[in-house]
This record gives sequence, C-alpha cells and structure tokens, in this order.
Amino acid sequence: MKRRKSKYKKRIFVDEERGWINLSAKDRILETTKLWQLYIALGGSLDPEPDPQSPFYFKETSR
Repeated sequence: MKRRKSKYKKRIFVDEERGWINLSAKDRILETTKLWQLYIALGGSLDPEPDPQSPFYFKETSR
C-alpha cells in the first residue's frame, strides 16, 4: 500500500511558540493579563484609534 503525501506541511514551532502552546488556558490568561498591565504601565492606551474608512466614523467637530 502506497503512502500518500500530505498536502499539509507540518508546522514547525519555535521554542517561544511551543512554550505558549504548552501552557494551560488559565496560565495563558494570566500571562496575557501581565502583558496588558505592562502595556498600560508603559503608556499604552486602550482607546481605539479613529478609522476614517469605517462607516461608524464621524469626524469630530472642533468648537
């Protein structure tokens, strides 16, 4: 019996990705929370940037 070649290539993970995959769901949430806290501590903002191409974008009027 001939073995068929898979049309899908095996994904090779780097160590960082493998470490993330091996974490439990609970640990992933905890690590993500740490990253968001660091992002905000470094001055990041959770406010969305305006997107003029969005149908919900309304140009703010200046007074």
